[in-house]
Amino acid sequence: MPGYEWIGKEEQQQIQDVMNTGVFFRYEFPNERKGIYKVREFEENFARYMGAAHAHAVTSGSTALKVALAVLGVKPGDEVITQGFTFVATFEAIIEAGAVPIPGEIDYTLNLDPADFEKKITEKTTAVIPVHMLGAPARIREILEIAQKHGLKVIEDTAQALGASVGGKKVGTWGDMGTFSFDYYKTLTTGEGGMVVTNDRDLYVKAS
Repeated sequence: MPGYEWIGKEEQQQIQDVMNTGVFFRYEFPNERKGIYKVREFEENFARYMGAAHAHAVTSGSTALKVALAVLGVKPGDEVITQGFTFVATFEAIIEAGAVPIPGEIDYTLNLDPADFEKKITEKTTAVIPVHMLGAPARIREILEIAQKHGLKVIEDTAQALGASVGGKKVGTWGDMGTFSFDYYKTLTTGEGGMVVTNDRDLYVKAS
């Protein structure tokens, strides 16, 4: 299904509310927007749904990854481990941060194999990006344990698994930061857009 069959009067009204203000900025212009803060409302509701302390909207899932990498201090020359089976944006974000993507093998979950992840860690490794592919959660508990043992940051690429959970806790809220995509083909769409979530106030402020 292309998605248009889900667009009805409710969605059209939400867009019209914004059009009536004439303000397309995320925040600011309080007088002109007449109390209409769609992005802030979305962020607050999304954080509540995820069980996360903070959610910060961005322009795409790719941007969400790049923001998370920057906020967590990944710099040129660093190595970031992720899985070979993923959408290209995961690798692109690492490369655009100036870091080196290190592909790891996947296991029966179709996600990063924790054992292979640990084998790939070097003195240059600063972060890992497990990707929850096709709605299937990675073995996030084991990945986190390994990352913590080696002092690595964890960014969850949750573009394809919004709503999935492990032990009742939503994926995207286990690591330091979780990233999401809302493009036209995702489970939840805003046409384009993305989100970064975190439970760390300082990371949220840096993301903003």
